[in-house]
Amino acid sequence: MAVCGYWMLYLTVILAGVTSSVEALRCYQCNSNDDTDCFAPPKNFTEAQYRDNQTVVGRLLMECSRDEHGREPFCIKSSVLVLGGNLPDHTRVLRECQYERWVRPCYRVYNGGHEEITCQCDSDGCNGATQRSASIVVLLLMSVGVSYRLLASGTS
Repeated sequence: MAVCGYWMLYLTVILAGVTSSVEALRCYQCNSNDDTDCFAPPKNFTEAQYRDNQTVVGRLLMECSRDEHGREPFCIKSSVLVLGGNLPDHTRVLRECQYERWVRPCYRVYNGGHEEITCQCDSDGCNGATQRSASIVVLLLMSVGVSYRLLASGTS
C-alpha cells in the first residue's frame, strides 16, 4: 500500500510540473520604421527558425510574459498610414504584446495625420502576415490616403 501511495505522489508531482510549465505566448515585436522585415514576417515558422537569431523569426518573435498585474498577454498588429508632414504619405507597421483587451478583434482609427487599423490575436506568431493579407492592408490604406489627398486638393 505504501508503494502505491508513493507512486500516486510521484505522478501528482510530475503532472503538476507538466501542467504548470506552460510556455509564454510569442508575438512579433517590431516597428517597420526601424526594421523593414516588420512589414511581413512569416506566420508559419519552425522551432529552429525561432532559436536562430539570424532569421527574421529569431530576431522579431519574442516571448510575452504576464504583466505586473498578472494579465495574460495577446499579440497586436497595427498598420498606420501616415499622411502629410515632412515625409511623403507612407505606411508603418507595429507588432507587439498588449495586455488590455478590446471589445472587437480589430478597430480602425482616423486621426488627423494618420489612419490606423489594429487587430489582436492569441496564438504564437499570429501577428505575422501572409503576403496576401499584408498587401491588401497596405493597398487599402494607400488607396484611402490617395483618395483623401485628391479630395483635399480638389477643395482648395
